[in-house]
Amino acid sequence: MLKLRITFGVLMAAAFVGLLLVDGWLAARTPESTLGRWAGNGAISTALVGVLIWLAARELTMFAEACGYRPSWTLAQVGSVALAVLPYFAFNSGADRGANGGWEMLVLALVVGLAFLHQAVRYRTTKVFGNLGATLLIVLYLGGLAQFFTRLRMDVGGESGAILLLYSVFVVKVTDIGAYFTGMATGRHKLIEWLSPKKTWEGFAGGIIVATAFAIGVGYGLYGSGTLRLPGGIAALFTLLVFGLLMAGLSVLGDLCESLLKRDAALKDSGNSIPGFGGVLDVLDSPLLAAPVMWLFWTKIAPLAASGA
Repeated sequence: MLKLRITFGVLMAAAFVGLLLVDGWLAARTPESTLGRWAGNGAISTALVGVLIWLAARELTMFAEACGYRPSWTLAQVGSVALAVLPYFAFNSGADRGANGGWEMLVLALVVGLAFLHQAVRYRTTKVFGNLGATLLIVLYLGGLAQFFTRLRMDVGGESGAILLLYSVFVVKVTDIGAYFTGMATGRHKLIEWLSPKKTWEGFAGGIIVATAFAIGVGYGLYGSGTLRLPGGIAALFTLLVFGLLMAGLSVLGDLCESLLKRDAALKDSGNSIPGFGGVLDVLDSPLLAAPVMWLFWTKIAPLAASGA
């Protein structure tokens, strides 16, 4: 199992790195034209997010059905993907100017209305709250959080946007890696045994240490290359330390959030599509919860700190 996990982990990481680097390369080299703008401004990263969220929505819908609810498969998948990729279309069409989130609210309003219609036609008054709640939870949890991957890529823009998204997701996943191996080697004290029996306090500490070290080491290199905008001197290291701690904490919390859903559905993994890992949601759970903070940190907090330095 460990060998399988490492093999597929390396393959997934290589594919993710390759796709994001190509996305960044296109951003720096596509011609100034309508087609060039759509191809160069996040097309590959957005497509990747869309496919992953579509697969995760299928898995989460099966979770809900295992709990006895009947969400709308179509709305769960289409609504989740639509929210996740919307910033790409809004940005490249110019429709995001002055919208202030209006397009996202329109999508949500349509999902709510159609979810009520689906319930009335298919199930009438049976488990109304449960069925509607399951559909809307899937859309908000997956699409509502994943849209911040796309927003980060689009708002930072260009080659830097792709690299910054890649770096941020890796800080989160490095937490998982550090916690996994530290827990295996030294884990003795259970973190939350009733929720996630294999997680330990030792693994938790190891994940945080590895993540912050990675965030500072790689992040400072990106800062030196001009990819990251940070305050100068020791403040740059402190900013990266804070980012690493935030991503590490949210990584563990995101994993535990999915564990809550899996325990309720009495499932060990979200699926079996990724050998050694389980399903797509088992890989996405930790970055999903961290996505809004990634976006906030690199589009608001870090630029403000850099401008005030």
